[in-house]
Amino acid sequence: MPTFDLHFHANIHRMPRRNKFLRLQKIRWYMKHSEIDYVASTEHSYKKPLEAYQRLADASSGLKTEIIPGVEAVSSEGVDIIFLYRSEDQLKQGLKQVQTFRWSVRDVARIAEDTESIVIVPHPFHIGKSSAGTILSGRAYQRLLEMCDYIEIHNGSALTADKRLSGSKVRNLFKNTQAKLDKTLNLPIEDRGEGLGWAVSSDAHYPGEQYVVGVTDLFPEDGDDTFDFLKKRIRFDSYPVLDLSDSKMRNNTKLLRSLQGVIKEGLIKKYLKTLGRTKSVVAICAYYGLLPNS
Repeated sequence: MPTFDLHFHANIHRMPRRNKFLRLQKIRWYMKHSEIDYVASTEHSYKKPLEAYQRLADASSGLKTEIIPGVEAVSSEGVDIIFLYRSEDQLKQGLKQVQTFRWSVRDVARIAEDTESIVIVPHPFHIGKSSAGTILSGRAYQRLLEMCDYIEIHNGSALTADKRLSGSKVRNLFKNTQAKLDKTLNLPIEDRGEGLGWAVSSDAHYPGEQYVVGVTDLFPEDGDDTFDFLKKRIRFDSYPVLDLSDSKMRNNTKLLRSLQGVIKEGLIKKYLKTLGRTKSVVAICAYYGLLPNS
């Protein structure tokens, strides 16, 4: 049965050349041993998603795994949305329309049509600050789902935190966090929309974190490529790939590493948003002749 991970990050942005090479070699090692059939490269829109796809495609050369071009883009509302494309050329064209903070979730249907992309709503109730179900109103969330192809019903990035909390004496102090983790690992039916495919994804940012991916007993029909197959809105089941560590120290290390990554990405987003506002103010001032020598 074919296995799909529709949400994966190479996470090589701004890495020194040597470190980037080692990271990709380690990713290749895990791909070879996990034998996942399809992995979507969905690097964040502010971390060179085209390069991430190209490097992942190179790293998987000769392996069973096929890399699907894509991006996890952030809207002007701060919501993360994944766009998948049929080819590298379409990814290049699509990236022009989903630049960070320069589009709205209200535009998703138009963007999907213009770029011929498949749209996924990732981790809709995650503990992070970029989840559609947390940022948007209930009505706006449902409208967004109506414009998309898939809803992520399981996001593996929550597994380590869930396991760490499950054995902790302070679990009762984090009831809201636990509720969000539960929704991230098994999205309730009432939050899945109508007629959407179900994505089961790792959201891995580091090699060896593809704990669970999606699996289906359906196969592409003759003449269909991977993209055509995904357009049928497959409802994937969970497929375990790697076991979580039982070591508290190891899990704590992974949590700290993930937290560091989240903080770093949050700072990048904040900088980009501030930069965008500054450019807008400068443009307005220039238009009205309020700048020196303007």
